[in-house]
Amino acid sequence: MVDSGGLWTPPEDELGEALQTAQVLIEEGRADEAGPYQQRVIELARERAEEHPNHYEAKHLMAATQYELAGSLNASGRHEDALVALHEAQLGYTELQDAGVLDATCFLADVRARRAMTQAHRGYGATAVLEMDGAVIAYGQLVGGPDGVKHQPDFARVLAMNALILRRYGDPALAVASADAATQLFLQLADQINESPQSLSYARYLCTATAVSADVHAAEGRLDLALEADEIGLTTADTLADSESATDMRTLVGALVRKGKHLGIVGRLEGEACLRTAYDTDAETATRVVEELDRGLPPTLVAALENAEAKLGTFEQYHRLLALSEPAPGMTLATVSGRTDPESAAVRATELAELVRPLLVQDGDTALTLGLEAHYLFAISSERESHRMRFETATYMPIWAQLLLDISAAYFQAGRTEMALDLAGWCAEVATALIPYADDDLQMKDLAGSCYHHHGNLLAATGDVAASHHAHEAAQQLQLGR
Repeated sequence: MVDSGGLWTPPEDELGEALQTAQVLIEEGRADEAGPYQQRVIELARERAEEHPNHYEAKHLMAATQYELAGSLNASGRHEDALVALHEAQLGYTELQDAGVLDATCFLADVRARRAMTQAHRGYGATAVLEMDGAVIAYGQLVGGPDGVKHQPDFARVLAMNALILRRYGDPALAVASADAATQLFLQLADQINESPQSLSYARYLCTATAVSADVHAAEGRLDLALEADEIGLTTADTLADSESATDMRTLVGALVRKGKHLGIVGRLEGEACLRTAYDTDAETATRVVEELDRGLPPTLVAALENAEAKLGTFEQYHRLLALSEPAPGMTLATVSGRTDPESAAVRATELAELVRPLLVQDGDTALTLGLEAHYLFAISSERESHRMRFETATYMPIWAQLLLDISAAYFQAGRTEMALDLAGWCAEVATALIPYADDDLQMKDLAGSCYHHHGNLLAATGDVAASHHAHEAAQQLQLGR
Protein backbone atom coordinates (compact mmCIF):
# COMPACT_ATOMS: atom_id res chain seq x y z
CA MET A 1 0.00 0.00 0.00
CA VAL A 2 1.18 3.52 -0.79
CA ASP A 3 2.46 5.16 2.37
CA SER A 4 2.16 8.93 2.38
CA GLY A 5 4.62 9.45 5.18
CA GLY A 6 2.21 12.08 6.48
CA LEU A 7 2.79 14.40 3.52
CA TRP A 8 -0.62 14.28 1.92
CA THR A 9 -4.27 13.31 2.37
CA PRO A 10 -5.93 11.42 -0.51
CA PRO A 11 -8.24 13.86 -2.33
CA GLU A 12 -11.91 13.20 -3.01
CA ASP A 13 -11.63 13.22 -6.82
CA GLU A 14 -10.54 11.07 -9.75
CA LEU A 15 -7.01 10.80 -8.37
CA GLY A 16 -8.26 9.60 -5.00
CA GLU A 17 -10.62 7.08 -6.58
CA ALA A 18 -7.89 5.63 -8.80
CA LEU A 19 -5.53 5.42 -5.85
CA GLN A 20 -8.09 3.67 -3.67
CA THR A 21 -9.00 1.17 -6.39
CA ALA A 22 -5.35 0.28 -6.94
CA GLN A 23 -4.76 -0.23 -3.23
CA VAL A 24 -7.82 -2.47 -2.86
CA LEU A 25 -6.67 -4.65 -5.75
CA ILE A 26 -3.20 -5.00 -4.22
CA GLU A 27 -4.59 -5.99 -0.84
CA GLU A 28 -6.81 -8.58 -2.54
CA GLY A 29 -3.77 -10.16 -4.18
CA ARG A 30 -4.71 -8.83 -7.64
CA ALA A 31 -1.73 -6.56 -8.19
CA ASP A 32 -1.57 -7.45 -11.87
CA GLU A 33 -4.89 -5.61 -12.33
CA ALA A 34 -3.84 -2.46 -10.48
CA GLY A 35 -1.43 -1.08 -13.09
CA PRO A 36 -3.86 1.07 -15.15
CA TYR A 37 -5.18 2.77 -12.02
CA GLN A 38 -1.65 3.43 -10.79
CA GLN A 39 -0.68 4.88 -14.15
CA ARG A 40 -3.61 7.28 -13.90
CA VAL A 41 -2.59 8.34 -10.39
CA ILE A 42 0.91 9.10 -11.65
CA GLU A 43 -0.42 11.13 -14.60
CA LEU A 44 -2.69 13.24 -12.38
CA ALA A 45 -0.04 13.73 -9.71
CA ARG A 46 2.51 14.75 -12.35
CA GLU A 47 0.10 17.38 -13.70
CA ARG A 48 -0.25 18.88 -10.24
CA ALA A 49 3.51 18.81 -9.64
CA GLU A 50 4.15 20.56 -12.96
CA GLU A 51 1.63 23.26 -12.14
CA HIS A 52 3.14 23.77 -8.68
CA PRO A 53 6.91 22.91 -8.53
CA ASN A 54 6.89 22.96 -4.73
CA HIS A 55 3.90 20.65 -4.48
CA TYR A 56 5.81 18.03 -2.51
CA GLU A 57 2.67 16.06 -1.71
CA ALA A 58 2.13 15.37 -5.41
CA LYS A 59 5.80 14.45 -5.90
CA HIS A 60 5.66 12.04 -3.01
CA LEU A 61 2.49 10.50 -4.38
CA MET A 62 4.22 10.02 -7.75
CA ALA A 63 7.23 8.30 -6.14
CA ALA A 64 5.08 6.09 -3.93
CA THR A 65 2.84 5.07 -6.80
CA GLN A 66 5.80 4.34 -9.09
CA TYR A 67 7.01 1.97 -6.37
CA GLU A 68 3.62 0.25 -6.23
CA LEU A 69 3.38 0.20 -10.03
CA ALA A 70 6.61 -1.80 -10.13
CA GLY A 71 4.92 -4.50 -8.04
CA SER A 72 1.99 -4.62 -10.44
CA LEU A 73 4.30 -4.78 -13.44
CA ASN A 74 6.19 -7.66 -11.84
CA ALA A 75 2.91 -9.48 -11.26
CA SER A 76 2.23 -9.07 -14.98
CA GLY A 77 5.67 -10.35 -15.96
CA ARG A 78 6.87 -6.92 -17.17
CA HIS A 79 10.11 -6.86 -15.22
CA GLU A 80 12.06 -4.44 -17.41
CA ASP A 81 9.25 -1.90 -17.09
CA ALA A 82 9.22 -2.50 -13.34
CA LEU A 83 12.90 -1.52 -13.13
CA VAL A 84 12.11 1.73 -14.95
CA ALA A 85 9.31 2.48 -12.48
CA LEU A 86 11.61 1.78 -9.54
CA HIS A 87 14.23 4.12 -10.98
CA GLU A 88 11.60 6.87 -11.13
CA ALA A 89 10.55 6.11 -7.55
CA GLN A 90 14.16 6.34 -6.37
CA LEU A 91 14.64 9.68 -8.12
CA GLY A 92 11.45 11.01 -6.57
CA TYR A 93 12.28 9.94 -3.03
CA THR A 94 15.83 11.26 -3.35
CA GLU A 95 14.51 14.65 -4.49
CA LEU A 96 12.19 14.84 -1.49
CA GLN A 97 14.99 13.88 0.88
CA ASP A 98 17.37 16.42 -0.65
CA ALA A 99 14.66 19.09 -0.28
CA GLY A 100 14.49 18.30 3.43
CA VAL A 101 10.77 17.50 3.45
CA LEU A 102 11.04 13.75 3.99
CA ASP A 103 13.33 11.21 5.63
CA ALA A 104 13.28 8.75 2.77
CA THR A 105 15.50 6.07 4.35
CA CYS A 106 12.78 3.43 4.63
CA PHE A 107 11.28 4.30 1.24
CA LEU A 108 14.64 3.97 -0.51
CA ALA A 109 15.23 0.68 1.29
CA ASP A 110 11.86 -0.54 0.00
CA VAL A 111 12.80 0.51 -3.52
CA ARG A 112 16.00 -1.49 -3.22
CA ALA A 113 14.14 -4.53 -1.89
CA ARG A 114 11.58 -4.45 -4.69
CA ARG A 115 14.37 -3.97 -7.24
CA ALA A 116 16.02 -7.08 -5.78
CA MET A 117 12.83 -9.08 -6.26
CA THR A 118 12.51 -7.73 -9.80
CA GLN A 119 16.05 -8.80 -10.63
CA ALA A 120 15.32 -12.22 -9.16
CA HIS A 121 12.25 -12.52 -11.40
CA ARG A 122 14.54 -11.81 -14.38
CA GLY A 123 16.96 -14.50 -13.23
CA TYR A 124 19.61 -11.92 -12.30
CA GLY A 125 20.26 -13.63 -9.00
CA ALA A 126 23.68 -12.18 -8.16
CA THR A 127 22.38 -8.63 -8.41
CA ALA A 128 19.25 -9.60 -6.48
CA VAL A 129 21.26 -10.93 -3.51
CA LEU A 130 23.31 -7.74 -3.25
CA GLU A 131 20.35 -5.38 -3.65
CA MET A 132 18.43 -7.20 -0.94
CA ASP A 133 21.47 -7.27 1.33
CA GLY A 134 21.48 -3.47 1.25
CA ALA A 135 17.75 -3.30 2.01
CA VAL A 136 18.09 -5.61 5.03
CA ILE A 137 21.01 -3.60 6.41
CA ALA A 138 19.06 -0.33 5.99
CA TYR A 139 16.03 -1.70 7.82
CA GLY A 140 18.21 -3.21 10.52
CA GLN A 141 19.57 0.26 11.21
CA LEU A 142 16.06 1.74 11.26
CA VAL A 143 14.87 -0.89 13.74
CA GLY A 144 17.82 -0.01 15.96
CA GLY A 145 16.94 3.70 15.82
CA PRO A 146 14.60 5.88 17.88
CA ASP A 147 11.51 4.92 15.82
CA GLY A 148 12.48 1.28 15.62
CA VAL A 149 9.15 -0.16 16.77
CA LYS A 150 7.19 1.20 13.81
CA HIS A 151 9.68 -0.30 11.35
CA GLN A 152 9.61 -3.82 12.80
CA PRO A 153 6.83 -5.25 10.57
CA ASP A 154 8.59 -4.03 7.46
CA PHE A 155 11.90 -5.37 8.72
CA ALA A 156 10.21 -8.78 8.97
CA ARG A 157 8.85 -8.33 5.44
CA VAL A 158 12.29 -7.53 4.01
CA LEU A 159 13.86 -10.45 5.90
CA ALA A 160 11.30 -12.77 4.29
CA MET A 161 12.12 -11.42 0.83
CA ASN A 162 15.83 -11.78 1.58
CA ALA A 163 15.29 -15.41 2.60
CA LEU A 164 13.55 -16.22 -0.66
CA ILE A 165 16.34 -14.74 -2.79
CA LEU A 166 19.11 -16.40 -0.77
CA ARG A 167 17.34 -19.76 -1.06
CA ARG A 168 17.62 -19.47 -4.83
CA TYR A 169 20.91 -17.64 -5.35
CA GLY A 170 22.88 -17.73 -2.12
CA ASP A 171 23.77 -19.80 0.90
CA PRO A 172 20.79 -21.81 2.23
CA ALA A 173 22.22 -21.38 5.74
CA LEU A 174 21.82 -17.60 5.41
CA ALA A 175 18.39 -18.08 3.85
CA VAL A 176 17.04 -20.09 6.76
CA ALA A 177 18.51 -17.68 9.31
CA SER A 178 16.71 -14.82 7.58
CA ALA A 179 13.48 -16.81 7.23
CA ASP A 180 13.44 -17.91 10.87
CA ALA A 181 14.11 -14.35 12.03
CA ALA A 182 11.26 -13.06 9.84
CA THR A 183 8.85 -15.71 11.11
CA GLN A 184 9.70 -15.04 14.75
CA LEU A 185 9.26 -11.30 14.29
CA PHE A 186 5.95 -11.70 12.45
CA LEU A 187 4.61 -13.88 15.27
CA GLN A 188 5.80 -11.45 17.94
CA LEU A 189 4.04 -8.61 16.14
CA ALA A 190 0.86 -10.54 15.35
CA ASP A 191 -1.51 -8.25 17.28
CA GLN A 192 -0.01 -5.10 15.77
CA ILE A 193 -0.02 -6.55 12.25
CA ASN A 194 -3.59 -7.83 12.46
CA GLU A 195 -4.78 -4.28 13.14
CA SER A 196 -2.82 -2.92 10.17
CA PRO A 197 -4.51 -2.17 6.82
CA GLN A 198 -1.61 -4.11 5.30
CA SER A 199 -2.29 -7.26 7.33
CA LEU A 200 -2.94 -9.45 4.26
CA SER A 201 0.31 -8.36 2.64
CA TYR A 202 2.28 -9.16 5.78
CA ALA A 203 0.57 -12.57 5.98
CA ARG A 204 1.76 -13.33 2.45
CA TYR A 205 5.33 -12.54 3.44
CA LEU A 206 4.97 -14.76 6.50
CA CYS A 207 4.06 -17.61 4.13
CA THR A 208 7.19 -16.82 2.11
CA ALA A 209 9.34 -17.03 5.24
CA THR A 210 7.84 -20.30 6.49
CA ALA A 211 8.22 -21.91 3.06
CA VAL A 212 11.95 -21.14 3.01
CA SER A 213 12.34 -22.30 6.61
CA ALA A 214 10.58 -25.58 5.89
CA ASP A 215 12.60 -26.20 2.71
CA VAL A 216 16.00 -25.65 4.28
CA HIS A 217 15.33 -27.33 7.62
CA ALA A 218 13.97 -30.40 5.82
CA ALA A 219 16.94 -30.52 3.44
CA GLU A 220 19.29 -30.44 6.44
CA GLY A 221 17.37 -33.22 8.21
CA ARG A 222 15.74 -30.99 10.83
CA LEU A 223 12.23 -32.35 10.17
CA ASP A 224 10.80 -31.17 13.51
CA LEU A 225 11.64 -27.55 12.64
CA ALA A 226 10.44 -28.04 9.06
CA LEU A 227 7.05 -29.33 10.22
CA GLU A 228 6.74 -26.48 12.72
CA ALA A 229 7.28 -23.99 9.89
CA ASP A 230 4.85 -25.97 7.70
CA GLU A 231 2.11 -25.68 10.30
CA ILE A 232 2.49 -21.91 10.63
CA GLY A 233 2.60 -21.49 6.87
CA LEU A 234 -0.39 -23.72 6.19
CA THR A 235 -2.54 -22.05 8.84
CA THR A 236 -1.70 -18.62 7.45
CA ALA A 237 -2.17 -19.68 3.82
CA ASP A 238 -5.54 -21.25 4.64
CA THR A 239 -6.73 -17.94 6.05
CA LEU A 240 -5.39 -16.03 3.04
CA ALA A 241 -7.18 -18.35 0.63
CA ASP A 242 -10.50 -16.84 1.78
CA SER A 243 -9.55 -13.83 -0.36
CA GLU A 244 -10.31 -15.96 -3.45
CA SER A 245 -7.13 -14.60 -5.03
CA ALA A 246 -5.47 -17.02 -7.45
CA THR A 247 -2.10 -16.07 -5.98
CA ASP A 248 -3.23 -16.87 -2.44
CA MET A 249 -4.70 -20.18 -3.58
CA ARG A 250 -1.34 -21.13 -5.12
CA THR A 251 0.32 -20.26 -1.82
CA LEU A 252 -2.08 -22.63 -0.03
CA VAL A 253 -1.33 -25.41 -2.50
CA GLY A 254 2.41 -24.90 -2.00
CA ALA A 255 1.97 -25.11 1.78
CA LEU A 256 -0.02 -28.33 1.43
CA VAL A 257 2.63 -29.88 -0.78
CA ARG A 258 5.45 -29.00 1.60
CA LYS A 259 3.65 -30.35 4.62
CA GLY A 260 2.64 -33.47 2.72
CA LYS A 261 6.18 -34.19 1.56
CA HIS A 262 7.68 -33.59 4.99
CA LEU A 263 5.06 -35.72 6.77
CA GLY A 264 5.83 -38.47 4.29
CA ILE A 265 9.53 -38.33 5.13
CA VAL A 266 8.78 -38.99 8.80
CA GLY A 267 6.35 -41.78 7.89
CA ARG A 268 3.05 -40.10 8.80
CA LEU A 269 0.14 -41.18 6.59
CA GLU A 270 -1.67 -37.82 6.76
CA GLY A 271 0.97 -36.54 4.38
CA GLU A 272 -0.80 -38.36 1.56
CA ALA A 273 -4.01 -36.50 2.32
CA CYS A 274 -2.19 -33.14 2.12
CA LEU A 275 -0.70 -34.01 -1.24
CA ARG A 276 -4.01 -35.32 -2.58
CA THR A 277 -5.78 -32.10 -1.56
CA ALA A 278 -3.03 -30.03 -3.18
CA TYR A 279 -3.28 -31.88 -6.51
CA ASP A 280 -7.09 -31.81 -6.45
CA THR A 281 -7.00 -28.04 -5.89
CA ASP A 282 -4.34 -27.04 -8.44
CA ALA A 283 -2.38 -29.87 -10.05
CA GLU A 284 -0.14 -27.52 -12.05
CA THR A 285 1.03 -25.58 -8.98
CA ALA A 286 1.43 -28.77 -6.94
CA THR A 287 3.61 -30.32 -9.66
CA ARG A 288 5.75 -27.18 -9.87
CA VAL A 289 6.34 -27.11 -6.09
CA VAL A 290 7.20 -30.83 -6.03
CA GLU A 291 9.72 -30.30 -8.85
CA GLU A 292 11.24 -27.37 -6.95
CA LEU A 293 11.61 -29.46 -3.79
CA ASP A 294 13.06 -32.39 -5.74
CA ARG A 295 15.71 -30.13 -7.30
CA GLY A 296 17.02 -29.47 -3.82
CA LEU A 297 19.12 -26.55 -2.68
CA PRO A 298 22.49 -25.18 -3.73
CA PRO A 299 25.39 -26.15 -1.44
CA THR A 300 25.93 -24.13 1.70
CA LEU A 301 29.24 -22.32 2.07
CA VAL A 302 30.34 -24.90 4.64
CA ALA A 303 29.44 -27.83 2.37
CA ALA A 304 31.18 -26.18 -0.59
CA LEU A 305 34.37 -25.68 1.42
CA GLU A 306 34.26 -29.30 2.57
CA ASN A 307 33.81 -30.41 -1.04
CA ALA A 308 36.69 -28.19 -2.12
CA GLU A 309 38.99 -29.74 0.47
CA ALA A 310 37.97 -33.23 -0.64
CA LYS A 311 38.69 -32.40 -4.30
CA LEU A 312 41.77 -30.19 -3.98
CA GLY A 313 43.33 -31.47 -0.79
CA THR A 314 44.06 -29.39 2.27
CA PHE A 315 44.43 -25.68 1.56
CA GLU A 316 45.89 -23.09 3.90
CA GLN A 317 42.89 -20.72 3.98
CA TYR A 318 40.29 -23.41 4.82
CA HIS A 319 39.70 -22.46 8.46
CA ARG A 320 39.70 -18.72 7.75
CA LEU A 321 37.04 -19.23 5.10
CA LEU A 322 35.06 -21.59 7.31
CA ALA A 323 34.86 -18.79 9.87
CA LEU A 324 32.68 -16.88 7.39
CA SER A 325 29.84 -19.23 8.35
CA GLU A 326 29.68 -17.50 11.72
CA PRO A 327 28.53 -13.87 12.06
CA ALA A 328 31.08 -11.11 12.32
CA PRO A 329 31.24 -9.25 15.66
CA GLY A 330 28.11 -7.17 16.13
CA MET A 331 26.34 -8.78 13.16
CA THR A 332 23.49 -11.25 12.79
CA LEU A 333 24.16 -13.80 10.09
CA ALA A 334 21.19 -13.38 7.75
CA THR A 335 23.05 -11.54 4.97
CA VAL A 336 26.31 -11.97 3.10
CA SER A 337 27.54 -8.67 4.55
CA GLY A 338 27.12 -10.16 8.02
CA ARG A 339 29.95 -12.59 7.35
CA THR A 340 32.84 -10.16 7.91
CA ASP A 341 33.86 -6.50 7.90
CA PRO A 342 34.34 -4.69 4.56
CA GLU A 343 38.15 -4.65 4.80
CA SER A 344 38.42 -8.38 5.46
CA ALA A 345 35.77 -9.08 2.82
CA ALA A 346 38.18 -8.31 -0.03
CA VAL A 347 40.83 -10.61 1.43
CA ARG A 348 38.42 -13.49 2.04
CA ALA A 349 36.98 -12.99 -1.46
CA THR A 350 40.46 -13.31 -2.91
CA GLU A 351 41.05 -16.53 -0.98
CA LEU A 352 37.74 -17.94 -2.23
CA ALA A 353 38.52 -16.89 -5.80
CA GLU A 354 41.78 -18.89 -5.73
CA LEU A 355 39.73 -22.08 -5.39
CA VAL A 356 37.32 -21.48 -8.24
CA ARG A 357 39.38 -22.15 -11.37
CA PRO A 358 40.80 -25.53 -10.27
CA LEU A 359 37.34 -26.59 -9.05
CA LEU A 360 35.52 -25.69 -12.26
CA VAL A 361 36.97 -28.75 -14.01
CA GLN A 362 36.23 -31.08 -11.06
CA ASP A 363 33.04 -29.93 -9.33
CA GLY A 364 31.09 -27.20 -11.10
CA ASP A 365 28.42 -26.75 -8.41
CA THR A 366 31.02 -26.24 -5.69
CA ALA A 367 33.04 -23.88 -7.88
CA LEU A 368 30.01 -21.73 -8.68
CA THR A 369 28.93 -21.63 -5.04
CA LEU A 370 32.35 -20.40 -3.91
CA GLY A 371 32.60 -18.08 -6.90
CA LEU A 372 29.31 -16.39 -6.08
CA GLU A 373 30.30 -16.00 -2.43
CA ALA A 374 33.58 -14.41 -3.52
CA HIS A 375 31.72 -12.03 -5.86
CA TYR A 376 29.32 -11.01 -3.10
CA LEU A 377 32.19 -10.23 -0.74
CA PHE A 378 34.07 -8.24 -3.37
CA ALA A 379 30.91 -6.26 -4.19
CA ILE A 380 30.12 -5.51 -0.55
CA SER A 381 33.70 -4.42 0.12
CA SER A 382 33.50 -2.15 -2.93
CA GLU A 383 30.09 -0.68 -2.07
CA ARG A 384 31.23 0.03 1.50
CA GLU A 385 34.27 1.78 -0.02
CA SER A 386 36.82 -0.22 1.91
CA HIS A 387 40.42 1.00 1.90
CA ARG A 388 41.53 -2.07 -0.04
CA MET A 389 39.03 -1.63 -2.85
CA ARG A 390 39.61 2.12 -3.11
CA PHE A 391 43.38 2.34 -2.78
CA GLU A 392 44.57 -1.14 -3.78
CA THR A 393 42.46 -1.31 -6.91
CA ALA A 394 45.22 -2.75 -9.05
CA THR A 395 45.54 -5.69 -6.64
CA TYR A 396 41.92 -6.67 -6.07
CA MET A 397 39.98 -5.56 -9.16
CA PRO A 398 41.80 -7.90 -11.61
CA ILE A 399 41.08 -10.88 -9.33
CA TRP A 400 37.41 -9.88 -9.17
CA ALA A 401 37.21 -9.37 -12.95
CA GLN A 402 38.79 -12.76 -13.72
CA LEU A 403 36.51 -14.48 -11.23
CA LEU A 404 33.42 -12.95 -12.86
CA LEU A 405 34.68 -13.89 -16.32
CA ASP A 406 35.19 -17.50 -15.26
CA ILE A 407 31.91 -18.07 -13.44
CA SER A 408 29.82 -16.17 -16.00
CA ALA A 409 31.21 -18.43 -18.72
CA ALA A 410 30.52 -21.50 -16.58
CA TYR A 411 26.90 -20.46 -15.99
CA PHE A 412 26.45 -19.89 -19.73
CA GLN A 413 27.87 -23.32 -20.54
CA ALA A 414 25.48 -24.82 -17.98
CA GLY A 415 22.51 -23.22 -19.77
CA ARG A 416 21.80 -20.64 -17.07
CA THR A 417 21.86 -17.69 -19.42
CA GLU A 418 20.27 -15.09 -17.14
CA MET A 419 22.80 -15.62 -14.36
CA ALA A 420 25.61 -15.64 -16.93
CA LEU A 421 24.44 -12.32 -18.34
CA ASP A 422 24.01 -10.81 -14.89
CA LEU A 423 27.57 -11.70 -13.95
CA ALA A 424 28.85 -10.56 -17.33
CA GLY A 425 27.36 -7.14 -16.65
CA TRP A 426 29.24 -7.01 -13.35
CA CYS A 427 32.35 -8.18 -15.20
CA ALA A 428 32.13 -5.28 -17.65
CA GLU A 429 31.58 -2.83 -14.80
CA VAL A 430 34.65 -4.07 -12.94
CA ALA A 431 36.64 -3.95 -16.19
CA THR A 432 35.90 -0.23 -16.39
CA ALA A 433 37.82 0.22 -13.14
CA LEU A 434 40.84 -1.42 -14.77
CA ILE A 435 41.08 1.08 -17.63
CA PRO A 436 43.26 3.64 -15.78
CA TYR A 437 45.90 0.92 -15.41
CA ALA A 438 45.57 -0.52 -18.92
CA ASP A 439 48.05 1.77 -20.72
CA ASP A 440 50.96 0.64 -18.55
CA ASP A 441 49.92 -2.99 -18.06
CA LEU A 442 49.25 -5.16 -21.11
CA GLN A 443 47.84 -7.97 -18.99
CA MET A 444 45.36 -5.57 -17.40
CA LYS A 445 44.34 -4.29 -20.84
CA ASP A 446 43.78 -7.82 -22.14
CA LEU A 447 41.68 -8.74 -19.11
CA ALA A 448 39.49 -5.66 -19.42
CA GLY A 449 39.07 -6.31 -23.15
CA SER A 450 38.11 -9.92 -22.46
CA CYS A 451 35.45 -8.76 -20.00
CA TYR A 452 33.90 -6.41 -22.54
CA HIS A 453 34.05 -9.05 -25.29
CA HIS A 454 32.41 -11.65 -23.08
CA HIS A 455 29.62 -9.27 -22.11
CA GLY A 456 29.10 -8.40 -25.75
CA ASN A 457 28.96 -12.05 -26.78
CA LEU A 458 26.30 -12.86 -24.19
CA LEU A 459 24.25 -9.80 -25.13
CA ALA A 460 24.35 -10.96 -28.74
CA ALA A 461 23.37 -14.50 -27.70
CA THR A 462 20.30 -13.13 -25.95
CA GLY A 463 19.28 -10.93 -28.87
CA ASP A 464 20.38 -7.50 -27.62
CA VAL A 465 22.30 -6.59 -30.77
CA ALA A 466 22.66 -2.86 -30.08
CA ALA A 467 24.08 -3.33 -26.58
CA SER A 468 26.34 -6.10 -27.88
CA HIS A 469 27.75 -3.73 -30.50
CA HIS A 470 28.55 -1.11 -27.84
CA ALA A 471 30.32 -3.70 -25.66
CA HIS A 472 32.43 -4.99 -28.54
CA GLU A 473 33.22 -1.44 -29.62
CA ALA A 474 34.43 -0.64 -26.09
CA ALA A 475 36.70 -3.68 -26.18
CA GLN A 476 38.10 -2.67 -29.55
CA GLN A 477 38.77 0.91 -28.46
CA LEU A 478 40.54 -0.38 -25.38
CA GLN A 479 42.75 -2.67 -27.44
CA LEU A 480 43.58 0.19 -29.83
CA GLY A 481 44.41 2.47 -26.91
CA ARG A 482 41.74 5.05 -27.66
